[in-house]
Amino acid sequence: MRRGALKAGALLLALATAGTALPALAGRSPKGIDAVPPLCLDYAAEEWGVPADALRLILAVEQGTPGACSANTNGTEDCGPGQINTIWFSVIAAGRVPPASIRQALTNDACYNIRVTAWILRREIDAVGWDRFWTAVGNYHSRTPELHAKYLRRIVEAAKALSIQP
Repeated sequence: MRRGALKAGALLLALATAGTALPALAGRSPKGIDAVPPLCLDYAAEEWGVPADALRLILAVEQGTPGACSANTNGTEDCGPGQINTIWFSVIAAGRVPPASIRQALTNDACYNIRVTAWILRREIDAVGWDRFWTAVGNYHSRTPELHAKYLRRIVEAAKALSIQP
C-alpha cells in the first residue's frame, strides 16, 4: 500500500467510524451500493486500480449489509456490503491480525469492506489479465463454472438496471 494511501485510509476510517449516520442512509439498513459511502468506493477503486463501476456492480449484485454476515451452504459466510467470504479472512490477516478482528472490520466497516472487495477484484484481474476482465469479475464470486456464469448474468442485469455499460 502507498504511504499517501495510508493517510487517506486513516482519514476515511475516522470518517466512517465517527458515529454520525450519513443523511442518505439514516433510518434504514442500507444494502449494496447504498451501504458504501461514495468517497470510500472511489478511494478503493483508485487505491487498487480497478474500475469504480465494477465495484458498484459487485455491490449491486451482492446486496450485503454492514453489520451482517450471510450463511452459505458450504459452511462459510459472506460478510458486509461486498459479501467477503470467510475463506478470505486468514489471507487478509496474513498471520499479523487475528481473523476475528478481520471479521469485525469486514462486517461492520463499509469502507474497509469495499477496500477489500477492490483488493480481491484486483487479485483476480492480476491472475487472469485485463483482457479477461469479466472472467476476473466472475471469479470474485466463484470459479465453479455454473456459479461463475450465473454471477456474470446477474452482473449484466445489474449493469442494465444501473445503466452501466458492461
